[in-house]
Amino acid sequence: MMQSLSDRQVVVVGGGIGGLSAACYLADAGADVTVLEKNEQLGGRASRMERDGFVFDMGPSWYLMPDVFERFFEHFGREPEEFYDLERLDPHYRIFFKDGESDGVPDTPSRGASGSADHQVIDISPDRAENRELFESIEPGAGEAFEEYLATSETHYRTAMEKFVYEDRSRLRDWIDPDVMRAAPIGLQLIGSMQGHVEDYFDDPKLQQIVQYTLVFLGGSPANTPALYNMMSHVDFNLGVYYPVPKDGDGPGGVGVVVDGIVELAEQLGVTFETDSEVGEITRRKDAFHVETVDGEVYRPDRVVVNADYRHAEQELMPEHERQYDESYWADRTYAPSAYLMYLGVEGDVDELAHHTLVLPEDWNPHFEQIFDRPAWPDDPAYYLCVPSKTDDAVAPEGHSNLFVLVPIAPGLRDTEALRERYREKILEDVATNTGVDLRDRIVVEETFAVDDFVDRYNATDGTALGLAHTLRQTALLRPNNRSSAVDGLYFTGAFTTPGIGVPMTLISGQHAAQALAEDD
Repeated sequence: MMQSLSDRQVVVVGGGIGGLSAACYLADAGADVTVLEKNEQLGGRASRMERDGFVFDMGPSWYLMPDVFERFFEHFGREPEEFYDLERLDPHYRIFFKDGESDGVPDTPSRGASGSADHQVIDISPDRAENRELFESIEPGAGEAFEEYLATSETHYRTAMEKFVYEDRSRLRDWIDPDVMRAAPIGLQLIGSMQGHVEDYFDDPKLQQIVQYTLVFLGGSPANTPALYNMMSHVDFNLGVYYPVPKDGDGPGGVGVVVDGIVELAEQLGVTFETDSEVGEITRRKDAFHVETVDGEVYRPDRVVVNADYRHAEQELMPEHERQYDESYWADRTYAPSAYLMYLGVEGDVDELAHHTLVLPEDWNPHFEQIFDRPAWPDDPAYYLCVPSKTDDAVAPEGHSNLFVLVPIAPGLRDTEALRERYREKILEDVATNTGVDLRDRIVVEETFAVDDFVDRYNATDGTALGLAHTLRQTALLRPNNRSSAVDGLYFTGAFTTPGIGVPMTLISGQHAAQALAEDD
């Protein structure tokens, strides 16, 4: 339990996952909490788009780390099942490997030791034994290596979550702890890159890609992400991949249902929400903060928690003397990718695709280079296809499929309608060539979203879709602090600070910010 915050007024700037989480913890501790959200709906990047009977998750679409959500609701004496249900996906996801030559795809995905002989299409099963067989069928000895890799991954996951994720260690002094020092060697042994770590277990490039694709969720590449994040394979293979559905079974599912559940909990705790309320100024005054919206509404809270883009908040909303970091600091950060997104309503079924589908080039290094080293629209992209209508009839009209395409691209890229149109044609052709699904004459609803939209809708620095990448020098206490060092009573939550990127991490980040506020109070 946190210290009592009764009689404290707190404004949370931004209603993304981190802001919603912080609001719940603060209200539960007795604070009078108001959330000011720039856009017309809550959830931040976990927004929904509705078009002509199609309902799209605009951002996050994978429900991972169910233990984090259970822990969040448990704090308030609740369970996720009170707000939404989960369906475990089978397969967890499908992968199409481009071979650079074939203009067709095998009819049957590899699963276990059966299926496509050349393993150009594989399904990752919820059955761990089947996945072991699959690894062994691709590379002799890889089945045993798979078990060893997962055992290490699980150990690192449990240690990291207990010592470095759930415990907020955003300051150097937080690491001066005997328990942490005993656990530290796990991290110190893994300060190399994920690529080098994975090569110790698997030789086959396909297997290396399978155990590293989750790095996209962390906004990194195999070359720049610390090997500590091998713990994501435990998340993937052991904890499972799920799809949230409404508790009453009525209406569309998706991550938006999770947002609805957190908002419902927050309202029960007494949180007030104001949407279409973009904040234009945050300033510390002698007796309270001055928070003003662009429409002229003024709030005078005792404390402020910022869930908006960290750089935007400091550089655009606050006076210079109240900033912790100058523009050169932000210019020197490594930002997670932006994305080129296509939200498509399609006539008919797309049998070849699974609910989650990845399409990966034989060599994905050039794509990562075009994100982090020499920014450009990718020539041979790795990308993700989501077809929630495979699981949920409510997200598309009868006889249609709901589908979105996500291509990670460099933040800050030039983004014009002409560039988007050329890239649209490239991606639709690539999908047809490598999955056997030609969508071009079947699209009835279409919306795109890319760099400029992330800037406009979320005030995202350089249009990043995720926040700060999890590079070695941007991990743990090396990320921007959740306490302002320049202004007493100002705190930050979300994907820029600890513990990092992703819905589960920002959910925990909200607790960290609330806990820091309560401790300081």
